[in-house]
Amino acid sequence: MPRKTRFAIEDITQAALQVVRRDGMEKLTARTVAAELNASTMPIYSCGKTMAEIEEAVVEKAWEVLERFQDTPRSGDLYLDMGLGYVLFAKEERHLYKCIHSDKYPGINTAMAEDNLKRSMKRVVDYPLLEGLPDEIKETVLIQGWIYSHGFADLMLNPLTQNMRELETEAQIVDSFIKANAMYWEGLKGVVEKHRSL
Repeated sequence: MPRKTRFAIEDITQAALQVVRRDGMEKLTARTVAAELNASTMPIYSCGKTMAEIEEAVVEKAWEVLERFQDTPRSGDLYLDMGLGYVLFAKEERHLYKCIHSDKYPGINTAMAEDNLKRSMKRVVDYPLLEGLPDEIKETVLIQGWIYSHGFADLMLNPLTQNMRELETEAQIVDSFIKANAMYWEGLKGVVEKHRSL
């Protein structure tokens, strides 16, 4: 009778995720996953998945972590909280943030980004500013918000100014993001109002 596998694929994926969160995707090997599991490499090689498939599973998990950040209320405004979640994900999960933007995983990242957009569209269906607008406009607003949040996150991770280097705590990031977003938000309102008047 064959010996039962000690670890399920989910255990291996979770161990791989922890390796990447701590050390980055470049450190993900069968040996580092085995060390995380306190096991030999045999369960990794016998799990039926290649290391490339395990890497892709980690990228999927990275998107799930991002979604949890985006779902966390911080400002009292759903739209802002999605952007803040993205920025704080970048700050607190740097290695996972790199995964979801890696050119090495274009297929999985494209599919997951599309799923994230669909999910965001469902979340803003009753959002007051966007109420009654066609889906194309809502999608444009979400994509523009992502562009803004992505720029903020990248500047925070690669600070070019003293102001960005000083953003260390979550409270400081939230405060700065909301203040910086105010100007963008006023412009967005103008676009929405113009569309409503057509």
